[in-house]
Amino acid sequence: MKRALVVGGGIAGLSAAFEFQQAGWLVDVHEASNRWGGKIFTSTVGEDANARPVDAGPDAILARAAAGMDMVRTLGLADEVVHPASKIPAYICFDGRLHELPPGTVFGIPTDPAVLDRSELLSEQGKQRAADDLDMGVNPELSEGRHDPSVGEVCRQRLGDELTDRLIAPLIGGINASNIDRLSLRSAAPQLATALIEHGSLIRGVAALRNRSGPTLGTERAAPVFFSLPGGVQRLVDALVNRLTVPSEDSGFVPAALHLNSRFDLNSHAGLSTATHSHDAVVMAAAPIVDMAYASVSQVTIEVAKSALEAELDTSGILFPAAGGTHLTACTWLSSKWDHYRNPDTVLLRLTSGRYGDDRANRLDDETLVSTLLDELGAVVPIAGRPVRTRVHRWDHALPQYEPGHRSKVDAIRTEMQEQHPNVALVGAAYDGIGIPACIDSGRQGARQLITQLQPQGAGL
Repeated sequence: MKRALVVGGGIAGLSAAFEFQQAGWLVDVHEASNRWGGKIFTSTVGEDANARPVDAGPDAILARAAAGMDMVRTLGLADEVVHPASKIPAYICFDGRLHELPPGTVFGIPTDPAVLDRSELLSEQGKQRAADDLDMGVNPELSEGRHDPSVGEVCRQRLGDELTDRLIAPLIGGINASNIDRLSLRSAAPQLATALIEHGSLIRGVAALRNRSGPTLGTERAAPVFFSLPGGVQRLVDALVNRLTVPSEDSGFVPAALHLNSRFDLNSHAGLSTATHSHDAVVMAAAPIVDMAYASVSQVTIEVAKSALEAELDTSGILFPAAGGTHLTACTWLSSKWDHYRNPDTVLLRLTSGRYGDDRANRLDDETLVSTLLDELGAVVPIAGRPVRTRVHRWDHALPQYEPGHRSKVDAIRTEMQEQHPNVALVGAAYDGIGIPACIDSGRQGARQLITQLQPQGAGL
């Protein structure tokens, strides 16, 4: 039997290990920390008897990317999938007021200029400027793949600064904790690049993207964009670890050997040579060798009495544009967004701060961070008194920043690795995307490539 080494126990590394196991390989997984899952993490808010588990990492999985749902089905969790329950997808905080995200927008881009008519987020001039996109055509350098502009460069040119700063930046920039003027369009928003090239317009492109996703069968409501699991997204990690270590008796698969608190340094040719000498294939899903910047994020999750809130919002959350100057980047209204977080007496909120180039919140101690974020939220959603429960979680170097040219840089690194160490694959968020489905797909594809490359000619998987 062939043997694989996977370094890194986040969702990308575990997914690679799963792919090897399904192909009948022996698998060793080494994770430097004391738990599995990487940025997927669920912990309790509060320490009393009524404390409950709440996601401290991502609380949702993109539904329209197949890799996430495929893994959920494979692990037998599909029947437990839930979708956001809130009526309003999001609010944007602008000029000290909450504005509903205009319906009929995708990533903040209108599917028709008319959807902006009733929104007070944009001036009349800003709305008219956005419509210019319909007549601009596409830069040949972009359509031919010779140019990788930033998200901000493209959106400002086509839709104007006003719409870009007030809608696109808090959405796309918020997801990546990024400055969109330094964020690669091809790597961070590849679907937008494709939509623009195929339709000659961002507006027409996102309209087609939305139509392809289609309404839910028999309804006029659009198919859900995200899904989650009651009890937290970490249940996906736990189920995957269980499948790796306790495969079903009739599968014939050998249990994977999983090692926590096990640091494996492969950032040298000597280390790689040693690893490939004892293993047929190596997947590096940790300590990326690509040189890139990261954003650090701090989160405060609070549970407050309903009586302390002036208004309980039926929304998934509030986005705070960087132009507003707040430490807050987002407030996820967890108990409206997900039914499994609802409570008759309290409301569960998660306050997120930190973006690339703005580390103010990350330099505050926990007590000051909590009070600062509460004050900023209280300016638009008044809260009386202190939270019933509080949890602070800090993610250092949480999100890789895909600057323009990222894909070319990654391709060059992988080509060099293939030439020097052909049995090594590089996978994970640093290379192929930050979402859970993207990381699952990166891990499985990396392992699949090595399996195909190393299997005897003519043999089946």
